[in-house]
Amino acid sequence: MKNTRLIKTIALFLVISILTVAFMGGCKNKTNSKPDDVSGTVSGNNSELQNSNDESNNSSGDSSGNSSVNKPSKPQNTEDKNNSSTNQSTTEVKISDMPTVTVGAQVAPGVCIVAGTCPKGTEYVTVKGPGVTTTKIVPFAGELNDFYMGQVKIDMAGNVEVTAKEKGKAESYGAYRYVNFTYGFNGNYMEAHEYRPVIGLNSRAHFYSALLSYTLSSNKVNSDVRSQAQTNIKSLVDKASDVGAETIFLIIPSSAQIYPETVPAGYTKTGGETIYEAFEKIATQAGAKVIYPLDTMKKHKNDGKGYQLYQYTDSHWSTYGAYWGTYDLFNYIAKAHPAAKPRTVKEMGFYTKELCGGDAVFNFPSGIGFDTNTASGITSKTKIKELTTLYNLKTSSNTLSAVYHNNVGLYLTDANADARRVYNNTPSGLPNAVIMRDSFGKVALDLVSDRFATACWGQSNNYNFPSGWQNTNPDYVIHLYSERNLFKIMLANSNASIVNFK
Repeated sequence: MKNTRLIKTIALFLVISILTVAFMGGCKNKTNSKPDDVSGTVSGNNSELQNSNDESNNSSGDSSGNSSVNKPSKPQNTEDKNNSSTNQSTTEVKISDMPTVTVGAQVAPGVCIVAGTCPKGTEYVTVKGPGVTTTKIVPFAGELNDFYMGQVKIDMAGNVEVTAKEKGKAESYGAYRYVNFTYGFNGNYMEAHEYRPVIGLNSRAHFYSALLSYTLSSNKVNSDVRSQAQTNIKSLVDKASDVGAETIFLIIPSSAQIYPETVPAGYTKTGGETIYEAFEKIATQAGAKVIYPLDTMKKHKNDGKGYQLYQYTDSHWSTYGAYWGTYDLFNYIAKAHPAAKPRTVKEMGFYTKELCGGDAVFNFPSGIGFDTNTASGITSKTKIKELTTLYNLKTSSNTLSAVYHNNVGLYLTDANADARRVYNNTPSGLPNAVIMRDSFGKVALDLVSDRFATACWGQSNNYNFPSGWQNTNPDYVIHLYSERNLFKIMLANSNASIVNFK
């Protein structure tokens, strides 16, 4: 009996001892676990906590906006990939090089043109200042620098500040130019004249007439205009038919049709049938073939720097634009004359070269920073240049150098490019053609003549047949005109202007 009690007492003592030891050990572990857990959270998830606190605008932290809970009690391992602050502190931010400001001048009430150069690879320049509506301008390419032109809203005379932003770099320091509001312009220089340039978005200039041909609908073509156009075009078709020639109208899309994203605010399409569509119906009914290479040209509008279809500083297509603009024409002619199919790009031997700016800068009034003297050789002084395309194709006409001022400037001259006949030295299988043209034909003269045995060209802005044209035995009579000159064709009047139909 006594033994039994003794055994129970000993057993109870052992149980109590074991429980006491277990309880004390558990308390010790629980007390030591908290610092380890917190330390692990801070060290392993520092960036995650920082982002969370930044987003919630926690104001209890230090001056950087980070809460003190994000800072570990001891320095982090420099090899810790989660410690983004250590890496950021050793990264040096490069500053973009400054632009230059060549032009800062008022051209209309509340409007000024700002232009100049910027570093190669500049994403955009920003124009800002007192009274200025801050404007970002995308530049265009040159050989040594990029160039930019922008139309900027401004409501007071004073300094404009221009900064450049290169890819991967911070914005540059500002360059300044004073804009004087007492320069002496009367009214709005940017409107109401077909040859006045309007600088659109992305530094691209458009002539006022090109913007109107893009925006106006055919309701501006009244019954009298339509009747006159039907009579005039039918007369042209009949003349060609009398000598066995087919009439083709090659209508060149305006710069605004190719680059609608650069059309400045205020020039929006009015809707309905366009002026071109009205013309196409009239000409087709008269028996002419109408070619409008808009789709083909738009496919190649972004082929590369310098390979622009229209120049930035000139109202005309480039040689590259002329190539793709006539591509559909020669594909059509090749159905009857396979030898006249378009040359390949490789055969043309296109290359890029920086030339002085064209008529969009020369047609600004003298004194705002552009050289307005268009005499041969003077164009080298032009302050705004651009990268354009030339080609190595050798033709029997070889006029491109003369047209482009001996490859110095884009401003077109009539030298050796007016009324003339071009005879191809390798005419096997090639047809003959008579070509009437406006100024767009100057750039295209070589590459068009190359596809005919004989090419008889009519003078610029002369909408009558050239003298002795019948003697060339033409297979085709081609009317090569810009869309902006449709009213000249429809009215057979070289003084007609689309501006009159605004």
